Amino acid sequence: MASVINWIYQEDDLELDEILRFEESLSKRYLPLAHRIGFDFRLIRAGEIMLSCVGKPVMRYRGEDLLETRQCYIAEDISMEPQGLQHMRAIYRTIHASNSVLLNRSISGPDYLERDKLALLQHAANLGVPGLKTVAVPPKKYARKVIPEVERELGPGPYIVKPRELGMGVGVLKIDTDQQLASTIDIVSTTGTGYIVQPFLPHHADMRVFVVDGRVVTSLSRKPRPGGYLASISQGGSLEVNDDHLQVEEWCNRIAKSLNAEFLCIDWLMTDSGPILNEWSTASAGFTLLPDPQLTLLADAFFGWIKRKFEEGN
Repeated sequence: MASVINWIYQEDDLELDEILRFEESLSKRYLPLAHRIGFDFRLIRAGEIMLSCVGKPVMRYRGEDLLETRQCYIAEDISMEPQGLQHMRAIYRTIHASNSVLLNRSISGPDYLERDKLALLQHAANLGVPGLKTVAVPPKKYARKVIPEVERELGPGPYIVKPRELGMGVGVLKIDTDQQLASTIDIVSTTGTGYIVQPFLPHHADMRVFVVDGRVVTSLSRKPRPGGYLASISQGGSLEVNDDHLQVEEWCNRIAKSLNAEFLCIDWLMTDSGPILNEWSTASAGFTLLPDPQLTLLADAFFGWIKRKFEEGN
């Protein structure tokens, strides 16, 4: 069987037309890069996976136990739907318990440092890295108690309210008034998803720095569309490449070293007063829209790392 990089995603988070576009786009971008190192690439819908333990971890997909042979996986344990989230967590943990390679488990320490925006900013603060001030929203009937805490810690606004453990700009709201904040808190308290509040900082770019094997390789800078506030490319942002990552190289190296990170994408808000850490992510973070030569440089580092990780256990 050929070596395969498997990307498992929660299809229930998407409409049917979005599923088809996502699968076509990702396959088109990743398949040629995987072929360069002798790997195949496929997307797997999480809902079709059956998990069990029968003396060993089993992950069955369309009649095949995917864990029968050693393969590589990207399977973030996130979802907008509660049962989908629990299923993704089970998939993540099943792969982690097997002989296969869970690529987004590319750091040491607690796995929540892969995705929990509050926890990773707390981790960075302990390293002396400047990051966004952040306040977590309590659940349900306690949610409104966060409002005086937000005003005390973050000032009068405007604010950004976003999920604590999702990405790609999903569920992110810009809040301009105290009345909007109160109404937004009421709404998010019913979702079953953890939320955080951060100050809205004017910035000219959202820079993503790519660190492979503890070394800063390159970066891309994303800008919101005119009149927008989300820089994510999936939300209509544009990108450019420059050397602004040199401003944060020392901080990026400090973060990567503290996590023993093999692959890490670190996002910074580029403000007039200097870079501010926003968040980071692991192997599911996108880079294939980079122009050459930066794309080739990063793809060689990323897929070279995958090949080495795979071969270490053979």
